[in-house]
Amino acid sequence: MAAKYPARAHAHKVIKELAKLVPEDDRAKMHGIFLQASPTLYRDDTDRELPFHQEANFNYLTGVIQPSCSVAIFFAFGNDESSVNVFHNLFIPPEDPAETMWSVPPPSLEQAGHLFESDNIQHTTSLEGFLKSAVSCAPDAEVVLHTLPRTMEYPALPSIIGDMKALTITTDHLFTALHIARTTKDEAEIERIREANRISSGAHETVMRELGKFAAKRAQASIFSKSRTGKETLDQWEIESEADAEAIFVAACRRMGATTQAYLPIVASGSRASTLHYVCNDRLFPSTIIPRKAGDTSFTPPQLARGCCGTFAPTHAHETSPIEFHAKSFSPQVLLIDAGCEWQGYASDITRTIPIGNGGKFTKEAGEIYDLVLKMQKECESLLKPGVHWDTLHLHAHNTLIHGFIRLGIFQGDAEAILQSGVTAGLFPHGLGHSLGLDVHDSRQHLKSVHLDIPKTSTQTPAKLYAYLRIRRPLAKGMVLTIEPGCYFAPQLMDEHGVWDSQYVNKEVLRRYIGVGGVRIEDVVVVTDSGCENLTTVGRERSWIEEVCSGVA
Repeated sequence: MAAKYPARAHAHKVIKELAKLVPEDDRAKMHGIFLQASPTLYRDDTDRELPFHQEANFNYLTGVIQPSCSVAIFFAFGNDESSVNVFHNLFIPPEDPAETMWSVPPPSLEQAGHLFESDNIQHTTSLEGFLKSAVSCAPDAEVVLHTLPRTMEYPALPSIIGDMKALTITTDHLFTALHIARTTKDEAEIERIREANRISSGAHETVMRELGKFAAKRAQASIFSKSRTGKETLDQWEIESEADAEAIFVAACRRMGATTQAYLPIVASGSRASTLHYVCNDRLFPSTIIPRKAGDTSFTPPQLARGCCGTFAPTHAHETSPIEFHAKSFSPQVLLIDAGCEWQGYASDITRTIPIGNGGKFTKEAGEIYDLVLKMQKECESLLKPGVHWDTLHLHAHNTLIHGFIRLGIFQGDAEAILQSGVTAGLFPHGLGHSLGLDVHDSRQHLKSVHLDIPKTSTQTPAKLYAYLRIRRPLAKGMVLTIEPGCYFAPQLMDEHGVWDSQYVNKEVLRRYIGVGGVRIEDVVVVTDSGCENLTTVGRERSWIEEVCSGVA
């Protein structure tokens, strides 16, 4: 039988952080933590359930993925960490025949005792009496009860808590304590994240291999996709669209036991790969059409970007002439898939950028950008270890991008001058990665706050390079992070950051790469004593991806 989720250990970890935050005057009092599980939610004005997702902090302190539960943890601070007495109480809904005719019943108390780690498991109908009894038994009948801020969308507290005079309710410390505690993961958490990444890695490879089955046929087809246009089909199982790729990914996760996705899958082909959180996933291949100015067959400006749900955006401010479309202008493109499942509440987050068309091979330009992004990722991964500041790794990725663009001829001039110009913010706009755990962007509010130990290099380089970092502090053993550098040719971002006007950009060379759209490679790693362990198992080497996507491997 698998070990129970370490709810008590997590409670001790949170209480240790609370001890650093609670005012000295309150330390001698009895304290409690009270959290509510997420309820079952319904689509507006209907009785149709929405997919259930447990509130992450409740999950952290209980390991329970079941709606409408409660947890009450009472404790007294001791003289040291080992002397803290903790009483963990879990409350689950009783079975209701009026509900179980529609839905699976909650576990019985006996079943819950085998499944969950708690000192006392009762039905939620006993909650009011339990709280009254617990408070009355406290020294001086006074308890400081820690809850989450009501300004955030956390489940409401039961009315009994607001009515109890002996309770002092505070939201000042628990949110911070929880997110500090959740920043580093224990072995039980890492194993759940490892399994989520194993399943998601397999699903990514499944999509690649399905594409590879038809690579040869596709390379010979004059029109890439036929079945959706009413013409003959190459095969009923061929991946012909972003939606097909998403469906196969999700189905593969379900077949391997994962019931939910950690976030909405991003499946972006061609120029849509330059939109960071593109979730329309509704385009057939070829989904990018090379536009031409009306009446001018010699001029081929960059491809349109950000098309979603039938819309197009212009290339950039310098090229807004009328456009006409030529369906046969299709050229091979990339498919960026950023997707990952959850396993027992813990997330995965993996991105792979793969070739479509061209017999399963990247084009020259797409392959060069892919190689550069992979170099950015591998170098940052090799530098990652406890004590290294995340800003330092992020800046290294920008420097690697600059030197790579100089080699390709896209940039010209001095590398340091290019960095100080901030032009790379228009090509690599997001942060290098983020913490991952019960949320795909875990402990975000805590980790993104600027740490006191900001490196001098961060203050000596343009602030816009760090604008979207979700981590601003040194790394510690046990942190689970994504490393996800990218390179994008998004018209709106290149305009905003002056790419087309920069003295350091060779515009003619840059235009050859616009059609790539975007490339991102993302893996999940855990910080170890001396470096990191990569938990993502799907291949990332260009040669391997091309072999799989061409049907060779």
